[in-house]
Amino acid sequence: MALDLTSFDPMLKEHYAPGVVANLAYQKNKALGMVNKSNRKPGGGREWVQPIQTTLPGGGASVFATALNALTGTNASQYAAFQVKRARHYRIGRVDNETIEATADGDMDAFEPAFDEFDKLMQAEGNYLNFRFFRSRSGHIGRMTNTSFATTVMTLDDAAGTWGLVKNDTVILSAGAGDTIQTIKTGTLVVASVQRSAGTITFTANISTGIATAATNDFVFLNGDAITNAAATNGLAPAGLIDWFPDTAPTSTLFYNVDRSPEPELLGGIRVDGTDSRPIHELLVDMVQEVDNIGGEPDVVFANPRALGSLTKQLEGKWVVDQAAGYGGKKMADIGYRGWQVTMEGHELTIYSDRCCQTKRVWMLSMDTITMFSAGAAPNFLQKRAGSIIKVAELADAYESRVGEYMNFSCKAPGWNVNGQLA
Repeated sequence: MALDLTSFDPMLKEHYAPGVVANLAYQKNKALGMVNKSNRKPGGGREWVQPIQTTLPGGGASVFATALNALTGTNASQYAAFQVKRARHYRIGRVDNETIEATADGDMDAFEPAFDEFDKLMQAEGNYLNFRFFRSRSGHIGRMTNTSFATTVMTLDDAAGTWGLVKNDTVILSAGAGDTIQTIKTGTLVVASVQRSAGTITFTANISTGIATAATNDFVFLNGDAITNAAATNGLAPAGLIDWFPDTAPTSTLFYNVDRSPEPELLGGIRVDGTDSRPIHELLVDMVQEVDNIGGEPDVVFANPRALGSLTKQLEGKWVVDQAAGYGGKKMADIGYRGWQVTMEGHELTIYSDRCCQTKRVWMLSMDTITMFSAGAAPNFLQKRAGSIIKVAELADAYESRVGEYMNFSCKAPGWNVNGQLA
């Protein structure tokens, strides 16, 4: 019998393909890269205080005596101040020491040193911040639209919500979401796989097995992100675009200590309803006209890739590359994002697609009005002040790293930003 590959298999070496392993898990985070960032003294202290003027003086009259009688404090210019609290988030990684040593020279073949897991923690946290930039401080990633629960597959109301989790994450459900305590349903679900294009999540067990009381339109949270104590009245997650510029006009409910209802556009952003299925380029024209009336200077549009469609064919423009914004307003020359630059109603706008943006929203933003503030950098290695970003695990033959941030998003001129709603 001839010696063949089957019989000689124990003696064969494994040869890995040359080159670095392609990192399919890390995507460019355009929104996070472009937002202004501050980790200087204003990002510390108790909170970030953002003053804003809400109205000009009133009380004008054609009769001098009437105007004089109207000269009261209530007719003076009106001001307010958003008192924005920081949100916290954590991510912890551990790699056992034997694996680190066994892969120390891994860059010679197509596997990487296991030590790089700690860098990937930072990448994962960057993905989280980019996702939260578009979403609510209540912390949910979306709502479940299932009507049957004897299945392992959950469908979200917004396919982009699937970018908020990965395999092996633990999911919880609640019937409500907001800035108050949420009643979490008993049980959990573990993610087996994510179908991002379809907007579905597959779990390791049926939904009804993991959470017996699951119901249509339940809010979906990652375990640990829902508000479960009275101290977290502002939400546990950062306040993203949907909080600062909500779908409906703000009510008198305080938002970071400000009643936005007297001036719902100036204090809560502009809303343009495009659910009548008008072409997206017409919606953009309507959006820029609305913000121009208030005096805003929008310069950036974010939309989900599936919402943009053939927009580049409908609008005259050119492709440009903008640099990412670092801390202190400095541009980062080594990071750039491609966008479609157009002129509308006298405003130069650059349109970017971002996978984390809601599929039924288009955001027209004045980027210089929005700031990500943080105590320390965001994301960051949290134990670096102890002298190392990596620490020895006390209860295992391993090393650990703690990554996270203390941050939030703030806006100094909400009325210069527009929420465009799609069908």
